[in-house]
This record gives sequence, C-alpha cells and structure tokens, in this order.
Amino acid sequence: MRGPFQSAGLGYWVDSKCAGRGLASATVQALVETARDELGLHRIEASTLLDNVGSQRVLQKAGFQQIGMAPRYLQIAGKWQDHNLYQIVLHD
Repeated sequence: MRGPFQSAGLGYWVDSKCAGRGLASATVQALVETARDELGLHRIEASTLLDNVGSQRVLQKAGFQQIGMAPRYLQIAGKWQDHNLYQIVLHD
C-alpha cells in the first residue's frame, strides 16, 4: 500500500535565447510520462504567473488543467505575485 503523498510539484525555466523551440514542452511531457509510468505518482502540480501564456500552453499541451488562481502565491522580482494553478492526475 502506498502512502498519502504521491504528488510532485513541477517547476521549470527556459533561457530566453532558447525559448520557442519546444524544449519545455518535450521536457514536461517526458517528466509526466516518467512520473506516471516509472514512479507511479498520482498527480503533478504546477503554477504560472497570470501573464505567462507560453508556460500555460506548455502545461495544457501536456494534459494539465487549470484548477484555480492563488493570490500573492510566490515572491518574484521582489513582489508577491498571483499565479494560476494547474494539475494533471496520472492515476485514478
């Protein structure tokens, strides 16, 4: 029997010189497959700044769904910023 903590948090960053090449999409998809097939995780969560449309597309392309918005979630560039919250459920 597995314990209650079968989730993982996902974070990533792509240098602007490499953006738009599909690196994040390929990496996130590979991580989702590994988490599901090899690690047996139940879910993965991720978050993005509200205006980070590129990262939101990466997550949605990998099967993540937006589950909410967290006000003042993380401190970035010296201020607390709102984030959209995403998850993918890998096993029922």
